[in-house]
Amino acid sequence: MTETVLVTGGAGAIGYWLSKKLSDDGKEVHVVDRFIHKNRDEYFENLIKKDNVTLLELDLCNIGDLEKIPFNYDVIYHLAAYNGTQNFYEKPFDVLANSTLPTINLLKWVSSQEKKPRFIYASSSEAYAGAVTHYNAKVPTPEDVHLVIDDPKNMRWSYGGSKLHGELAVFAASAQFDIPVTVMRFHNVYGVRMGLNHVIPDFISRAISGKYELHGYEDTRSFIYVEDAVDATIKVSKSPKFVNDIVNIGSEDEIKIIDLAKIILAILDINAEIKLFESPKGSVRRRCPDISKLKNEIGPISKIGLEEGLEKVINYMKKVR
Repeated sequence: MTETVLVTGGAGAIGYWLSKKLSDDGKEVHVVDRFIHKNRDEYFENLIKKDNVTLLELDLCNIGDLEKIPFNYDVIYHLAAYNGTQNFYEKPFDVLANSTLPTINLLKWVSSQEKKPRFIYASSSEAYAGAVTHYNAKVPTPEDVHLVIDDPKNMRWSYGGSKLHGELAVFAASAQFDIPVTVMRFHNVYGVRMGLNHVIPDFISRAISGKYELHGYEDTRSFIYVEDAVDATIKVSKSPKFVNDIVNIGSEDEIKIIDLAKIILAILDINAEIKLFESPKGSVRRRCPDISKLKNEIGPISKIGLEEGLEKVINYMKKVR
C-alpha cells in the first residue's frame, strides 16, 4: 500500500526538496503552502505536475482551512514557518504568528483524528542559542541542551522563540493525545532555491553584484546541504528510535563565517577585500550540533561537501539573476 504523507511548507527551502524526494520515492505527497515567501517558481510547478503530488493552497493560521485537508496520512512533516533573518527584525510579529499558529492548529486537527500519523516537527538551533551565549552550553551541542530565550525585546527571537514554543507544543500534544512525534533541530541548511535571507545566498548575491560585505565574520556555523538534510529527515521519520524524541540534523564541520566567505570568493574567482561588520545583537557566536545520536542510528549524512554544495548554489544563482 502506498504511503501517504503531508508536507507543510512544501514550497519552502527544505520543504520543496523533501516533497520532491518523497515523490521520487513513490509516496503519495500532499503539499500545503500559501506562498508567503513568494516561492512558486518553475521548480515547484514541475513538482506539482507529478501524478503523485497534490497541492493544497491553504493558510494553516486559519484552523478552518484544515477542514479542507483530506486526512489519511502515515506521516506529517510540519515545516511551515516564516523564516529569513531579515524578517526576524523587519516583520517580527508576522514571523511569530506564522511560525506558531500553524503548529497549534495542526496539532489540534491531528488530535481530533482517529488515526494518529507520525508527526515530524521542524525545529531550529535558534531555539537554544541563548544557552550557548549566556550559559556556556557546550559546542558541539547535544539535544539535551536547555532551551533559552535570550531577550524577548530582541526581535531576533521572534523565530527562535516560536521554535522553542513549537517543541513544547508537539510534546504536550503527544502526552495528551498519544501522537507519535519527533522534533528535528535543523542546523544551517543551505542549497539551491533558498531565497536571499540566509548568510550563504546573501553573500553570494552581494558578491556577484560587486558588493563584498559580511556580517558576523567571527562567528562560526556548520552547514549541511539541503539534499543531505532531506535524506536524514526521511530516515529519521522511519526510525522508531526517534519517536517522542529530539534529534539534531546538521553537519559537525564547524567553520568561521569569514572562511566561508573566502571559499565563496575563490569559487567565483574574485580577489577582493571584504568589508567586515559585527553580527547583529543576539546572534550566537558559535553553532555546531552534536550529531552522534543521528549517526549512530542512520550512519554518515553529509555526502555533499561544502565546496561542492557552494558551487551548486553559485551556479543556480548566476542563472536566476
